[in-house]
Amino acid sequence: MGKLSGLTYTLALTLLCYGLVVFSFGPCLTAIAETYHIQLGRTGLLFSLYSAGLIPTVLLTGFLSEAVGKRRIIMGAVLALAVASGLFAGAPALGARPEFGIALAVMVLMGIGAGGIESIGNALIADENQPSPAFAMNFTHAFFAVGAVAGPFAAGLLLRQGLPWQIVFYGGAGLLGVLLMAMVAQPKPTERRGENPLHALGLFRSSLLWLLLLVLALYVGAEVGFSAWVSPLMEKVLGADRGTAALAVSIFWAFMIVGRLSVSVLSVRYQPAPLLLALGIGSALASYGVARSPSVALCLAMSGANGLFMSGVFGLVATDAARYFPDRSGAVFGILTAGVGIGALLMPAAMGLIASAADLRMAMLVPVVLMGTVAAVYVLPWGGEDRSGV
Repeated sequence: MGKLSGLTYTLALTLLCYGLVVFSFGPCLTAIAETYHIQLGRTGLLFSLYSAGLIPTVLLTGFLSEAVGKRRIIMGAVLALAVASGLFAGAPALGARPEFGIALAVMVLMGIGAGGIESIGNALIADENQPSPAFAMNFTHAFFAVGAVAGPFAAGLLLRQGLPWQIVFYGGAGLLGVLLMAMVAQPKPTERRGENPLHALGLFRSSLLWLLLLVLALYVGAEVGFSAWVSPLMEKVLGADRGTAALAVSIFWAFMIVGRLSVSVLSVRYQPAPLLLALGIGSALASYGVARSPSVALCLAMSGANGLFMSGVFGLVATDAARYFPDRSGAVFGILTAGVGIGALLMPAAMGLIASAADLRMAMLVPVVLMGTVAAVYVLPWGGEDRSGV
């Protein structure tokens, strides 16, 4: 556990602000649906348009970083996310009446900003903490979890007081603006640049990279889908008020913080594969407990357990990638983060369709299947052979 650099702490705060914005959506979905006078299930399209911006961005920024450097890209990404957050908050006031199409268009820009942060932010963390980035990866992603707790908590307070949901997104935009100014003053990191991005295309031949991408897609689909729909489950099925329903997301991410800090320590002693197997099984069981919870209290408890077990998946997968591809961090994390976009694109919207066609309890079984599949992947013999495939 080496000393973390100043840039690593700056990136940790970037992840905190990013988590605050993105995970404020779940508790606000019912209020957003009311603002735009649409069915609750249609709000799942917000996540689909978000991913439509994120997926191409992570690939493009990952490869471009080989030529122009990572600093410029991460600053542009923070700016894009700040602007999108402010526009999303102000979208209902545009025009004679709230137009949901405007909100969907803004989500594309939000996905572009998030994509740059996801791919280049993680690549910079890996670069700054070689040859053993495991501790730094999980430590900085604990800050992401802090933001994911603060956002839903703030949204719950606003909704409980009858205040507009837009305030939390305006707040996120302001924090990101302050962070951007801080990044401008940050000393420039030493980085390799000027290479032809096409030289990294050979990475697509790596079977390991494709497998890690699949794991991230499954995990993020479960994480985003759970965070988006657990509050509506508590409100519509279990009869919780909106403030209490929002608390489920905050508890989920609060235990994410505990889990990520714990995995930071464990990752120094153990390889990623056995840890990922245990986390996948635990998360699948906890997700099932949420889907079948008969009471608000049990649902909150199972949400915390799910956060604890989901906590280390992203950091451990990223650590595995950094271990096997240390010289192409920008391109590798760009490709891997496409899995983040795929999961966020498909799963929350699919859960919305299931909720509309059947019920919310059935929709909440999707994370059970996804995390069970993650566990199944790590039952396979990863062994000690060269798995780079390049």
